[in-house]
Amino acid sequence: MTVGKRNRRTWNPGALCVCLGLLAYGAGWLPPGGGSPVRAQTAEQVAERIAETAAASLRGPEPAPEFELDASWPKPLPNNWGLGQVWGVAVDSRDHVWVVHQIASPRYIQPILDAGKEPAPAVLEFDQEGNLLQAWGESGQGGWTQGAGRPFPAQSINVDWEGNIWVSEETRGNAVVKFSPEGRFLLQIGHVSRTNGSGDTTLLGGPSGIDFYEPDNEVFIADGYRNQRVIVFDADTGEYKRHWGRFGLPPNDNFEPGDQPTWGPSPFLIGRPPNMSPNLPRYVHGVNVARDGLVYVADRSHSMLYVHRTDGTFVAEKKLPGPFNSVTFSPDPEQHYLYAGGMNATARIFILRRSDLEMLGSFRSSGQHYMGTDSAGNLYTCGQRMPQRWLLKD
Repeated sequence: MTVGKRNRRTWNPGALCVCLGLLAYGAGWLPPGGGSPVRAQTAEQVAERIAETAAASLRGPEPAPEFELDASWPKPLPNNWGLGQVWGVAVDSRDHVWVVHQIASPRYIQPILDAGKEPAPAVLEFDQEGNLLQAWGESGQGGWTQGAGRPFPAQSINVDWEGNIWVSEETRGNAVVKFSPEGRFLLQIGHVSRTNGSGDTTLLGGPSGIDFYEPDNEVFIADGYRNQRVIVFDADTGEYKRHWGRFGLPPNDNFEPGDQPTWGPSPFLIGRPPNMSPNLPRYVHGVNVARDGLVYVADRSHSMLYVHRTDGTFVAEKKLPGPFNSVTFSPDPEQHYLYAGGMNATARIFILRRSDLEMLGSFRSSGQHYMGTDSAGNLYTCGQRMPQRWLLKD
């Protein structure tokens, strides 16, 4: 299946007029919309804006990247294993693909049993050819005694720059756990069964997305199923650094009666504590950090994308056409494209230009709770009960 459409590059006859107008405006000759003249800009600023406008006019609308589903990836699992609900996909520095799935609900495990298969371990590592390299993840694994007797934390996954694996339990627990690539317990942030609101600096409240910023050795957590914030810790020690809520302000756990999600009641209610309303508006479901230090926060409930600096300073916001859970970036040095994926009513991947959040296109792909890209620009999504690879077309 092929998705996306490229636009033919055409000459825009209005380019010269636009450039001349921009020159006059930038030099202070023409005020915007009438009135007194504006303050003159530097010659360098004027020249840069003229060049950008002329180049954009020559190119025409920027085409969105095209992707094609790779139906051959991954290969069938060994040991008669089957997967439950695939919640997370991440790609490490070797282009190995890490997957986490969940069987902690009858509706997730029953299809496996009906097919005569056995549930696979929670965490799986695949290579580029789709071969399963290893699988691990059991209740209470390693030194993580707080998880003993509970389902493995199988809701989101990411891989840091050292190759360590981070998982979160989202709605069924309040901990983020760090493992070695072989599954050895390294660190836990938060407590599985305890929470204390969005002001607490040690306990979490329904953490979901996880990402990292290597220059500052930090892990960013979307703490948003019970709490309403992004929270940041030292990636080695788990020491608290800072947190923020919507627009970089202190988080607020209280909501107005009319503040409801745009996509209606949540379909994922199994195992959710009674005090969690199905219509609870969540500020943050995903958090992803670009190489330049911009932090992208997914407000799934309201189909909003918020951009911050790593210190929490608010930069920009963008309303998307439908709900989405998280974002990922193209692998080029500038990370030119941003992909925002949702698995609710829209089940689409939105393609944006990261520099100005301009929407370039979208395509349908079920099951992109958390996504990843490899060094060739291919996309990896959850695909419900089996991860999927979307090949970037030339």
